[in-house]
Amino acid sequence: MGASHTRPSSPRSPYPAKPRVPHGIIAIVVFMFSFAPLWLSFQYCLTEVVTWLLSSGHILVVESSSAGTPLLIVKLLDGSKLYLLMTYQRCGLVSTTIFGLLLFLLLYPLGTSLLRKIAWLEIGLLIGLAWSCLRLSLSILISYYFGASAFPVTDFFTGPLTDIFWVVAIWSLALSTLVQKAAR
Repeated sequence: MGASHTRPSSPRSPYPAKPRVPHGIIAIVVFMFSFAPLWLSFQYCLTEVVTWLLSSGHILVVESSSAGTPLLIVKLLDGSKLYLLMTYQRCGLVSTTIFGLLLFLLLYPLGTSLLRKIAWLEIGLLIGLAWSCLRLSLSILISYYFGASAFPVTDFFTGPLTDIFWVVAIWSLALSTLVQKAAR
């Protein structure tokens, strides 16, 4: 008969587990340094980028401010105006923060390189912010052609509903690559 393979009676590794406390502390610091500038200035940056994108397409956009929050005024094709207050949710900061918290809470305890974890945090952050810019520009562009009443519908379907897709996709990709590296 063939040789049988038995598992050792103890599932413990012969090597002691590494403490993850330093990774956690570093992760908190990186998380704060990555997200603090966004919460302070990204609304204004996104307003500038969207204004530039729409203006390059010959759509009249005026920037203003309402109680310290950026406001976009877009002149639509039918002659009406669309007023958009650039809230944290509309700018995509809420979804990128949720992504960062998911990554921090679920992936930082993995036994992989801290630099890989930080890289995935930053990659996800950049993808989330790029998606926010694209999503907002698309919503405004659809409203430009179909009127101001189309904005709430497009904002809903391109907003939180589709934010789930990039958050889950990037988080899953990060998880699968980090777990592969940890298994080696």
